[in-house]
Amino acid sequence: MSRQEAIEFLRKLSNKDVPIIDDPVPDAVEKAARLQANGPDRPHDEYTYTIQAWTAFCQRFREVKNKRHRTVMQQVANFALTGEMGIAYVLTEGLEQALKSERRARKGLYPDALYSVVADGIAAGLNWKNINVHPGASNYRLSGEEKVFRGRYGEWTATEILGAHIDIGKHVLHVGSTVPKILAALEERYGINFKELEKRRKPRK
Repeated sequence: MSRQEAIEFLRKLSNKDVPIIDDPVPDAVEKAARLQANGPDRPHDEYTYTIQAWTAFCQRFREVKNKRHRTVMQQVANFALTGEMGIAYVLTEGLEQALKSERRARKGLYPDALYSVVADGIAAGLNWKNINVHPGASNYRLSGEEKVFRGRYGEWTATEILGAHIDIGKHVLHVGSTVPKILAALEERYGINFKELEKRRKPRK
């Protein structure tokens, strides 16, 4: 099997969410680890090292409570099996990079409900029958994964929300980066804090 054939095989293994479990280790992970270990210039014990990295990754996943961080970890696990990078590297260094990016994005995020109010309002202004806002890209997410349905904003990562966009022919409307600018301008103009207002807001009956 050529390297390109191997990569294509690994892509097929990871076209769905890989179960993040280590007892037993998912078949897709086993096959990907063995395939990578048999590649050119690979150390003899790479398979064992990869499985150990997977086990440690699963343990960490079980300990993570933050819903968005768990989504990021699922994306990293899926990406690890593509063979584009070393599996163990993606599950360790790659994971740290992805979570760091997510935490950084989270700092610039307003409450989810405000993205629905403003971004969907912008989208509705296009006079579309269906609001079609796409999540932004993440470094360790498969390109086709953004087509998988997850509830808009509430189930997206902070990175995906800030990169949210609407494709308009050859043009792109970046609603994810536009919403914070609009809300920040309103806060400065009127001396308000939307995050605090959302905390005090009483839900409608």
